[in-house]
Amino acid sequence: CLHKLIRRYKMNQNLLINNLIKAENKNQELLKNILLVLSGTIFLALMSQLSITLPFTPVPITGQTFAVMFIGLVYGRKLGSATVLSYIAAGSAGLPVFAGFSGGLTFFTPSGGYIIGFFFAVLVCGYFADKGWTKSPVKLISLLVAAHAVLYFFGLLQLSVFLPNKNVFAIGLYPFIAGDVIKMMILSALLPTAWKFFKKY
Repeated sequence: CLHKLIRRYKMNQNLLINNLIKAENKNQELLKNILLVLSGTIFLALMSQLSITLPFTPVPITGQTFAVMFIGLVYGRKLGSATVLSYIAAGSAGLPVFAGFSGGLTFFTPSGGYIIGFFFAVLVCGYFADKGWTKSPVKLISLLVAAHAVLYFFGLLQLSVFLPNKNVFAIGLYPFIAGDVIKMMILSALLPTAWKFFKKY
């Protein structure tokens, strides 16, 4: 039993958020988690409004993917997935949290697969963040590539259903590669640098 507690403690210490915000007891931990989910949902909603509509595709360029990856990497699997689920639930309930201040059941739109993909991408990021992969730039890059692949799998799959006569790679993948590479470079530089700061202080 003691071994499990120690193991859980060490795993939690692999998350940046637990080094940034510490809780002394269960009540503080619960309050911390509630506030983090709320603030993460708001952050994701705000990043969703950084949106550029392209004339040849129903999928806009947004800050959503950066926010989803960031939340998964910093929060971990459980808290990250809870945050993204809260965001999806808020949007599905009609709150204007999706791109372009939209809300509703976007699962039934051509770009809805990307919303679904957010959940699975945050799970991938969070799972490996729990294991300390955010400390290594090399591991972090490979993790981000994998998470983006998962995201695009769901996005392109639904896009192909709604637009069967279109080249879904041309309208749902290629236009976003350059931006995703920039986002991955920022995250792979930012998070390991943050870990060095925590180690120093």
